[in-house]
Amino acid sequence: MQYRYKKTDYTSPAGAWGGPSLSKSVTWYVGTPYLNMTAAVFQTVSEGCGLTLGDVWTLGGWAGSAAGNSFMFVKCTSAAEPLALGQLVTPATPTAGTITVPGVPVTSTAVVTTNIDNSTAGTNGEVDNWLFGNITAATLPQLRRIKANTSAVTGNFTVSQMDWMRPNSPFDKDVLDTTPTNADPVTVIRPWNVILNTDTTVPIGVALGTVTAGNYTIIQVGGLAMISAIGTGTALVVNQPAVPAAGGQIAGSAAQADNVYTGASLILPQFATAAASLLIPCFVNFMRQ
Repeated sequence: MQYRYKKTDYTSPAGAWGGPSLSKSVTWYVGTPYLNMTAAVFQTVSEGCGLTLGDVWTLGGWAGSAAGNSFMFVKCTSAAEPLALGQLVTPATPTAGTITVPGVPVTSTAVVTTNIDNSTAGTNGEVDNWLFGNITAATLPQLRRIKANTSAVTGNFTVSQMDWMRPNSPFDKDVLDTTPTNADPVTVIRPWNVILNTDTTVPIGVALGTVTAGNYTIIQVGGLAMISAIGTGTALVVNQPAVPAAGGQIAGSAAQADNVYTGASLILPQFATAAASLLIPCFVNFMRQ
């Protein structure tokens, strides 16, 4: 997972300076505007605090006991299920497809038509995500930032636009090395977009409240977090690593268990229990991916 580390204390938590209560469970950030932001609200918040999608910050000492907890701005993927307090999240799954030639508009080194449905994301909803293509005859990896996209079942993606500073060339230098061939495989990668974690994916953070699919939010990536326990299987043991379970929850594991989905994530329960659907305080570190 990518991280954009920033200065500490960008966004004041609920408990800073004797502010509003942290509610009956520690979520650090409570309610609006941070936990379920539309695109318009996120833009306003981003402009106000200097943070943008993917930025990570750590609360400093002035926030009292909240100090040392780390957070990240992310987007709950449009096609994903909503999130709830204490659920683990994982990076959004890339969308795979193939090139369509000739396509509408005609596939070129600047714009490619695919069989990927980008109607859910909407016009330019994939901007600043990445398009990777295993392009026939290209000698280097063809990974390009998406600069524009349509909204269609057979979506097209623009990776190079008019460069008005280079009058002898109609497109900027991000053009593909060669024109794609029909059926070349491609995939859309969405950094800092998240979905609900499962028992077979790697968690990279914890939801701090209810998040509507397609909205922006803050997740916790380090420190003392509240995580939902599934309550079945092995009981949670204090300071014995927990493992991801279905529905973004956690379960206990045998001592020294080799779990491939926690290789880059650490979840240490601070309360021993076998109860179901209980929010458990855990020390977490998801910043080692």
